[in-house]
Amino acid sequence: MSTFPFDPKSELSGNVLSGFYIDGQWVQPCSNASVSLIAPSTGQAFASVPLADTADVDKAVDAARRAFDTGPWPSMSGTERAACLQRMSAALVSRMTLLSRIWTAEVGAPLWFANMFVPTARAMFDYYAELASTFGFEESRSTRGGEAMIIRHPVGVTALIAPWNAQLPILSYKLSAALAAGCTVVVKAPPEAPLDALVVAECAHEAGLPPGVLNVITADAERGAHLVAKREVDKVSFTGSTATGKLIAKTCSDRLARVTLELGGKSAAIVLDDAELNPTLAALAPVTMPFSGQICFAQTRILVPRSREKEFIEAYSAIIGGLKVGDPWDMTTQIGPVASRRQLDRVIRYIEAGSNEGARITTGGGRSSKYDQGFFVEPTVFAGVTSEMTIAREEIFGPVVSIIAYDDVDQAVALANDTDFGLSGTVFTSDVERGYSTARRIRTGNVSVNGLEMAPNVPFGGFKQSGIGREGGPEGLSAFLEDQAIYLPAGSPRVRQE
Repeated sequence: MSTFPFDPKSELSGNVLSGFYIDGQWVQPCSNASVSLIAPSTGQAFASVPLADTADVDKAVDAARRAFDTGPWPSMSGTERAACLQRMSAALVSRMTLLSRIWTAEVGAPLWFANMFVPTARAMFDYYAELASTFGFEESRSTRGGEAMIIRHPVGVTALIAPWNAQLPILSYKLSAALAAGCTVVVKAPPEAPLDALVVAECAHEAGLPPGVLNVITADAERGAHLVAKREVDKVSFTGSTATGKLIAKTCSDRLARVTLELGGKSAAIVLDDAELNPTLAALAPVTMPFSGQICFAQTRILVPRSREKEFIEAYSAIIGGLKVGDPWDMTTQIGPVASRRQLDRVIRYIEAGSNEGARITTGGGRSSKYDQGFFVEPTVFAGVTSEMTIAREEIFGPVVSIIAYDDVDQAVALANDTDFGLSGTVFTSDVERGYSTARRIRTGNVSVNGLEMAPNVPFGGFKQSGIGREGGPEGLSAFLEDQAIYLPAGSPRVRQE
């Protein structure tokens, strides 16, 4: 039986549990609507938090609009905004342990995994603080008639929507860049996992962010749609399912609002014929189903040479079959529960589809029999998979991996590209240059050779139905900026000064 050593009433403030953060203060919701938070490890409710109605959404957007149109934040220098981001980073650091525990409580991420990835938030705020202090928000260019000043303005009021699976790291990518750019923000926290964003609001308040610059509400899909459709919102940045992303894109296109979408993935790991087995497995296995496969960059399709298929299947299946499934609060647990009953049912349906379509289960294959409560799925590996099968084409978001055989590198690249998605990928080889040349042929936003890495200064995003735009790096800052060109005649005071 799983334990649940998280006490929200003693570990969280009353503000986080009962209010929204709007216009620089904690406010009570406009209605009595609420949602119960269910612990994936037990299947039981551990807290109840308020849900926004349309009036709460409107209040948050109005506050962000006022702060952008009349407040100091957009007109501050990059250095001034950087100082505030640094204070937010410090406030986050003081809450790292709490934020890890929230992730485990809300969605069942193993505590060691949460401890490893929660510092991503600090890294993003530190990176964009440094970038804001050095970025060229103004630039002069010579023209035939004199000079042009290129002014990079903040895009305006932004709606940030991050998913339940990794709320803090994904929100940090968006929020740190939006604030560095000078935007004002409304965060729609997901009803399944809202606590992270509300704690971030506490950090912003502690850091002295001006009123209205950051507003945080917890809202369902209907109120999220209301937020996205509001004419006062200049940009939407969304991470989540491709289906929802398409709806958001349509709404934004109707009024030409700016939009960034980071959507689904069905990433492929190509194991080349010269890859050494043991080092490859050591680097690859942990990124095939991290956090029970509920991460968009999971390498869920493994492409192996047909000549080495049997060897690889046996070795990889042995590793996955030996993973410890269990209580996410236990530091020795390697695979925790999936996040919800709905997610459990979804994953089981995909496993059944894989078997029905002719793939062969080499380990796992169903709900874990060790637990009579919670949402535990056995880590499952399929062999004999072809690209036409459902499990090879659709994002499962669970601990399920497909192994697909290929005959030569050209076929491997074709198989990797035979997907509607294009978010991540890896190549494993003993020849890094060969890995690089292979990686360049894969139609995906991020590819790593002999491992998987993400860095704050490198853009992250997808090709095809994996999204539009990039987060991270200077590209992530530019996504929250609008370029304005002001032409000045020769001899003007500003031109002489430059």
